[in-house]
Amino acid sequence: MNLQQAHRWFFYADWTMLAVGVLALVLSLGFSTYTLFPRNKGRRKAVFFRAFVCFATFALMLVIQASVTIPWINQQWTPLRIVLFASPVVAILGGLLGSIYYGTRAFTRYGGKQRRQAVFRSLIGFCICGIGIAPHAITMLIPLVTAEDRGNRPGTLAQIGEPLPDFGLTTLDGIPFRTLDSRGQVIVINFFATWCGPCQLELPQLQAVWDEFRNDENFQMLVIGREESDETLRAIQSQNGFTFPMAADPDASIYGRFATQSIPRTFLISDQGIIVHEWTGAYEDEISKLKRLLGKELERVRTNNAVNQSGEARRF
Repeated sequence: MNLQQAHRWFFYADWTMLAVGVLALVLSLGFSTYTLFPRNKGRRKAVFFRAFVCFATFALMLVIQASVTIPWINQQWTPLRIVLFASPVVAILGGLLGSIYYGTRAFTRYGGKQRRQAVFRSLIGFCICGIGIAPHAITMLIPLVTAEDRGNRPGTLAQIGEPLPDFGLTTLDGIPFRTLDSRGQVIVINFFATWCGPCQLELPQLQAVWDEFRNDENFQMLVIGREESDETLRAIQSQNGFTFPMAADPDASIYGRFATQSIPRTFLISDQGIIVHEWTGAYEDEISKLKRLLGKELERVRTNNAVNQSGEARRF
């Protein structure tokens, strides 16, 4: 199941829940109106109770709708968000358990018509609670049942498996960098911007990658500031203690060879100049994956170099 299919199932469940909520509100208004007729005075208490149950169902569905909207507005799991998201779940689970208990007890305490009525009510309660909890369940399961493709997203021009676009620039340290001159080395290229929050979260993780692999002669890293100046990048470098190579792309001309939208973007390029991995966004698991792939690429380069050196030695 991909992410689009999972979202489709979520909206199916969400609209079903809203339909049940609207139906419950209509029934609540209908029962309430029914109690106002003088001829129904004797049944007023029972009908009013039904109106109250229907209105409580509507209110519960409304609260659930607000609760499942939270993850789409705020992606961070704050304590308040956890409470707002989990509270309806607790109430619904209580309703499910209550419905099961009520239906089970009907077989031991009641008989005939009374038993059938009790089982019917328990089934209605179980269905309502099941419909209510479905959007929550799908929201929690989406990360587990979908394999999100963070590479080659819309706007990506330099696709995985394609050659690295040719470009050249000079780093803040005054060292020229050109992709064609870097063949034979494994390269990590990152595009970021100072105004981008996820970029700021990702830069310290890239520093950890640089610290781990910087001493390998087959490794290069370049962090490029899209539409940034040298002065701005030097200030960021000084404030945060970044030691990885940085360069400015003030007119986004270099970024325009890789993508048309969205940052941060990170590319892993093999020693043959082929993009072997790419992702858009800031994700801790992607940094771990980058380290693993980077280690494999560097090991492959070292092995190939050793084989080539051994072959040359035998020739002489």
